[in-house]
Amino acid sequence: MCRMLFALGDFDVNALIDDAITMALDKNEKHENNADSEYRHPDGWGVCYLQGERLVVKKSATAIFDDAQVDELRNIRTNLLVIHARLASKGGVNLQNVHPFSTELNGQQFLFFHNGTVYDDLAFSPRFQTKGSTDSEKLFYYLLSQNGQSVSKEYLRAKLEKLHNFTAANFILVSPKKVYVANWYSATPRYYTMKMLQDHRTTIISSEILPHYRGKNWHPLRNREILAFPV
Repeated sequence: MCRMLFALGDFDVNALIDDAITMALDKNEKHENNADSEYRHPDGWGVCYLQGERLVVKKSATAIFDDAQVDELRNIRTNLLVIHARLASKGGVNLQNVHPFSTELNGQQFLFFHNGTVYDDLAFSPRFQTKGSTDSEKLFYYLLSQNGQSVSKEYLRAKLEKLHNFTAANFILVSPKKVYVANWYSATPRYYTMKMLQDHRTTIISSEILPHYRGKNWHPLRNREILAFPV
């Protein structure tokens, strides 16, 4: 289970890093999981951002709120950013289980960030080899096992509709050409519902309404909603 955000367009990288840390520290929103106790997300962090036509990835198994390495990202200039803070539910706390997971498909790079736990036995193409022990990596390869089909909202919906045993399959799937965001859960809706802020300059989708953008016009995504954004 995790906190994550995706930003596209014109935004303040430094503010988004601060907001991701605030979410990971459980100092922002109330939901089902922190009603009576603190609910931090300390089990590593990952970032991807677009630099030219290349997706750059940085990640660490240290908590985002305890890791000085994250400060190296504060001055980057980009129009696409994803930040993920992990709370381990399946798989140990190590770099192999930290998001994003990465692979190439038909000569194109794909990166994957997930929030939730999937208990289904996920089958995927033998061309994909897991490096860690988390359900999130298996979900990634399951979604990209295409049988000749191209990745699209309709294709991803068909794959997600075959899941039966999960808390959430929320994800951000990134390529240099398009980003897909899925809001797909079966439990604790306040915790899992992602929120979107969108105007003519900026799109932000986040696990929580972000402190630096709190006065803006956010709206919750619908359950089982999948969005696609050209980069």
